[in-house]
Amino acid sequence: MKTIRSMILAILLIAVPTAPSFADRGDDAESFIQTLNDEALSLVTDESLDFQGRLDRFATMLDQNFDLPWIGQFVLARYWRLATPEQRTAYLELFRDTIVYTYTRRFKDYGGQQIRTTGNQESKNGRFVFVKSEIFDPNGAGKPINLVWRILPLEKGEFRIVDLIIEGVSLGVTQRNEYASVIQRGGGNVQVLIDAMQKNVADLKRSES
Repeated sequence: MKTIRSMILAILLIAVPTAPSFADRGDDAESFIQTLNDEALSLVTDESLDFQGRLDRFATMLDQNFDLPWIGQFVLARYWRLATPEQRTAYLELFRDTIVYTYTRRFKDYGGQQIRTTGNQESKNGRFVFVKSEIFDPNGAGKPINLVWRILPLEKGEFRIVDLIIEGVSLGVTQRNEYASVIQRGGGNVQVLIDAMQKNVADLKRSES
């Protein structure tokens, strides 16, 4: 009987894959960020692309590597529950457009900087992986800028970025505070924020037309 139980246990151990250790997951997350950084560098240095070409490529990178619905809900915070389904849909679309147009415009400021990963660690609850990296000038000019990518591991070894912390400041928290301020000035009405975002996106598009 012991022999039979031992055989069954051995079969189960072979048939059921074990969860990857954090060390493996952390290394994979670092590789994910480094690959993304390489793709971003290729995007900003490709002189064959016009503004629309860069915008399209950046939008694809954003959709593939960032969990925009997760980030959007985090940024809207408690007001997400107060928004109607129609407002939520409009808000998430505008949230994506705001990021795409804002950061594509900033690509023109690229001055030869590089990004390298410098380590990783797991969040206390084990839900996230934080990948550390830094922006540096290969010529040694200026002080490196520290970045921490907050990453949500998914099934099948995939990852999605849910926040970027620059020199200790969370972009998600900063944006959440700004949006909350707009809504509060509008009497707690989410539509006030949506209207402001629509105007901002329209201005960004018009400036590049």
